[in-house]
Amino acid sequence: MLDLQYIREHPREVVEALARRGDGDLVAKAVTNIQMLDLKRRRLLTEVETKRSERNRVSKEIGRMKDEVQRQERIAAMRALGAEIDELQAQLEQVESQLHEELIQLPNLPDPSVPDGADESANVVVKTVGEPREFDFEPKPHWDLGPELGILDFERGVKITGSRFYVLSGSGARLQRALIAWMLDLHIRQG
Repeated sequence: MLDLQYIREHPREVVEALARRGDGDLVAKAVTNIQMLDLKRRRLLTEVETKRSERNRVSKEIGRMKDEVQRQERIAAMRALGAEIDELQAQLEQVESQLHEELIQLPNLPDPSVPDGADESANVVVKTVGEPREFDFEPKPHWDLGPELGILDFERGVKITGSRFYVLSGSGARLQRALIAWMLDLHIRQG
């Protein structure tokens, strides 16, 4: 997720960099929306903090007041102020939630060396090592092959931890452990 402070300080650079990935108008709208939500959040936060400070100050005064009628008036005013603070706090939480949702939808900035393009079709082959293998069958992607072999379970992973997670079982779990052990052994040998 991009840093809000960076977006606040460099909105043009963010829009230009993300426009290289395609759909610059959509990115510009998203960044503008993030900026508006950020301003609204900061305004609400300032207002909430100011009213809390006022409530704390008056609460101290109430404790020192001698006149009971005036004291009850102040208490009633502070109850009303407390209701205002609660309402503003609810608005603030809603704006913060919207802002977070907008920020997580914004992709990371591409490296300047990455070619422009909306998808992988614009990728440039930098280097090819060896000859691509030829198969006498149609190779399957791991997301199809793993569940068929019973070593990869996406549905259970989503239920346990949320989207983009998976559960390995049987040979899949052993394979992952073997790869981890191999990498550790290799790096230990390399110092």
